Amino acid sequence: MTAKGWIIMLTVLAVLMIIEKIVAIKRNVNTYSFADFMANLTCGILERVFAFFWLYVFYVASMWVFDNVTLWAIPSNAFTWILALFATDFLAYWHHRLSHEINFLWAAHIVHHQSEDINISTVFRVSFFAVINRSFFFIWLPVMGFHPDFAATAIIFVGAFQFVTHSRIVGKLGFLEKIFSTPSNHRVHHARNEKYIDHNYGHVFMIWDKMFGTYTPEEEEPDYGITTGFDSENAYNSNFFYWKDLFKRAKMASSLKDKIKLFFAKPEWTPSDVGYLPPQFKTDEHGNRLPHARPMSKPFGFYLLINTLLTLVLFVSMFVIVDDPKRTLFRDLYENKQLLVLVLTILFSVFVHGRLLDNKPAGKILDSIRLLVLALAVPFVYGTIAGAWIGPVSWAYAAIMILWLWLNPKTHLSGSLGKLKTQGV
Repeated sequence: MTAKGWIIMLTVLAVLMIIEKIVAIKRNVNTYSFADFMANLTCGILERVFAFFWLYVFYVASMWVFDNVTLWAIPSNAFTWILALFATDFLAYWHHRLSHEINFLWAAHIVHHQSEDINISTVFRVSFFAVINRSFFFIWLPVMGFHPDFAATAIIFVGAFQFVTHSRIVGKLGFLEKIFSTPSNHRVHHARNEKYIDHNYGHVFMIWDKMFGTYTPEEEEPDYGITTGFDSENAYNSNFFYWKDLFKRAKMASSLKDKIKLFFAKPEWTPSDVGYLPPQFKTDEHGNRLPHARPMSKPFGFYLLINTLLTLVLFVSMFVIVDDPKRTLFRDLYENKQLLVLVLTILFSVFVHGRLLDNKPAGKILDSIRLLVLALAVPFVYGTIAGAWIGPVSWAYAAIMILWLWLNPKTHLSGSLGKLKTQGV
């Protein structure tokens, strides 16, 4: 996708999220919390930065398979595209299902389930590890005989369809519930309720869930999130959270067999001599689980929003400073110093945004450093494209943001999600 394509897509999604929020307010449904939205956005940036370099690797591998392994070539037309869509959805079903049944795959997919909200922005919350994992499933499309360029359109459609299925404001859709992965069907998949867990894996169609016994309808709206809870908005914590859990438990296990098995077993299994790590959710005086909330002041929220959106702009600009975004590889970081500086700036920015969201010590100091890095990096990356004015503007922006950051003493506030209006967006 080009930079222009990203701008159009992100604009459309922003409009849809605004509409979603307006409808939710009218229905008195709390679909978004600010910190969670920021976590979704930064996870998405991290995942897309990795995908920027990985997708060409996958494309080259797919072309090699198509040219050297495939025994026949399926013609590319409207009818065979429907076949490609069903094949893609079938592979996506098994990638999705196994990502719930095998620990090392769950370590990547758990990122998508950490949020206790469900909305359009939830689609952004994906692990960069999943970019690699799903490649090993979609590589079967060229094996089946679909040309990689043709197969890519079906893959993109399946991915884009997820923006339709993540919603609390869309009710049941009649007979469509039996055919498609609707918002109602997918809400079940995001549930932590025991009767809903590990159901409704379909991305577009529900046929696979019904065929393989993993379908269940929504009877009442679920509780969302993971059973252990997750108490961080940092995208890096999101991506490495369960990996750290696995390695800690593997280290504690006395048997080498159990150490290895832990990574391939189902998430509910743990070695007999190793317990589960403590949950991260908080409880009230009666022992009931409290919803995860990280309220913050409006000025601080606006500060975070502006700076995170700037990081998103930096990501989109990656498609401008390379000659051919479709053919970018990791080795290009060594050959294109502007690209290397830009990527490092984005990765560091995502980390610091997470530290601020989590209200960690030295968060403001780190963010001041981030702004100074930004003031140096932007002129270096865009100086030849934008001209001499970009330097003074970058320094002025950094100075204004640092003043805003330090003159605003309030960051996070105590209180419940229901009592603080500043929590919603």
